[in-house]
Amino acid sequence: MKQLMLSLLVLILFSCKKNEETSDSKISNKKEKDSSERENDGIKKLDTLKISYYEHKNLFDILTILPDSTMASWRWNKNERIEFVKQIQKLSYTTTPAEHFSKISLTQPNTIEIQVVDGYWVLSIYKIKTNNYIVITNDVVGDGKDLHAYEYLNGELKYIPFKSLFDNLTAFLIDKNDKNCMEFLEDNQILFDYNFIGTKKIQISDSDLLEDSKDCFKGNILNYEFNPELKKFNLINIE
Repeated sequence: MKQLMLSLLVLILFSCKKNEETSDSKISNKKEKDSSERENDGIKKLDTLKISYYEHKNLFDILTILPDSTMASWRWNKNERIEFVKQIQKLSYTTTPAEHFSKISLTQPNTIEIQVVDGYWVLSIYKIKTNNYIVITNDVVGDGKDLHAYEYLNGELKYIPFKSLFDNLTAFLIDKNDKNCMEFLEDNQILFDYNFIGTKKIQISDSDLLEDSKDCFKGNILNYEFNPELKKFNLINIE
């Protein structure tokens, strides 16, 4: 009888130990799984852009040689941009360098938009001929806009006045001889919203700004289309 009781006691102790080990194993596995899920979540949270460098070579090559002044509000220097483009060239995708910006998007075949802390930054290029483009950058932070324009030819950038890219802007005015309206247009051209549409069009608008001088203007939107021969944008219509 004593021997039977002893055997039962040993069996109970062995069973308890095994259950304890199984429980510990489950806890350990759960911790590993939770850790893995957190790591996976971290990877998912990284913004990635799948893109072929070779399909957008000129766009990325221009990005690497832009003056730092075109992105003065958030500072992304040339060497860092070169490394960024090298990653795209090698892997055909990139992850967001969080120290500089939160998201990068190819909004058009010729346009990159980058989300920064207080706004966004845009690079858009318009083809004149092979290895020759008009380049526009727009650094939008808070209520301010910083627009720059260049001509890119065979790896070199040449500065051009931004306002010179748009012909017939005074067609926007009801009366071209109205001095106050003309001054308002000249003073605020740089403050308008510039929407880059496709590979040839730009839409200029700002309903809030124009509301202040609505008696001066024929509409709220100017539609422009790029003319490669003239290296500038022609006014198509006013809405």
